[in-house]
Amino acid sequence: MMKATDSKKISFVLYEDEISPRFYEINKNFAKLILFGLPTLTLIVILLLTGVGVYFKQIQTMAERKEPKIIKELKAEKRELIIQNEQMSLERDRLKNKLAKGVENPTGLGFLALFKQSAGRQDLTVSPEMNLEEVEVNSSDTEIDINFKIINRTKDNSRLTGYLYIIMQVGQYIEVWPVNSFDDQTMALSYAKGEYFATSRFRPVKATFKKIRQGQALFKIIVFSRTGDLIFKQLISRPV
Repeated sequence: MMKATDSKKISFVLYEDEISPRFYEINKNFAKLILFGLPTLTLIVILLLTGVGVYFKQIQTMAERKEPKIIKELKAEKRELIIQNEQMSLERDRLKNKLAKGVENPTGLGFLALFKQSAGRQDLTVSPEMNLEEVEVNSSDTEIDINFKIINRTKDNSRLTGYLYIIMQVGQYIEVWPVNSFDDQTMALSYAKGEYFATSRFRPVKATFKKIRQGQALFKIIVFSRTGDLIFKQLISRPV
């Protein structure tokens, strides 16, 4: 039997066989907590756990989808490193052969007299592995710009690397790009101080020179390999 004795309490009388009745009182708010609060709290906890489980499941799925892409990128980087290592080994062997041959006399290579002598230097420009495209020469009152693209023409589509020099001559005036390439002591050019480049397809180049006078400008495009061989040369003439 239940009896309300106070607005804040609920009274109970418990009858059992052969036992005298017992009287109980319970706080009404506590009763509501037991009857409604705990089930509600349990439901909220279940929903939270379900949401957390779904969230981590989505993270796991995204990680599983992304993993093959990462593996593919790592394999591509590994292949690139293997190719670069093979190229470095070949260049090291070539350099050893050059050192064994000694210093070559630059006679017959003309403009190479501007450069320091290099052990075993060879002229490989008969069958170049590159060419120039989109050559443009622009002239203002104070500057002369030459723009072009170095195009990779290697047979096995390997990376083309080298050191680039551009020598401009207008009348008796000569200027070398890149600037500050001359050795202060020998007043000669070192091939390794040229503009270094490495490309699988093409490399855009822009060089700027001072304009001292008007006339016909001659541009000598010179490229050395990483071991000092002459691998490309081209003469370009433009009015400025």
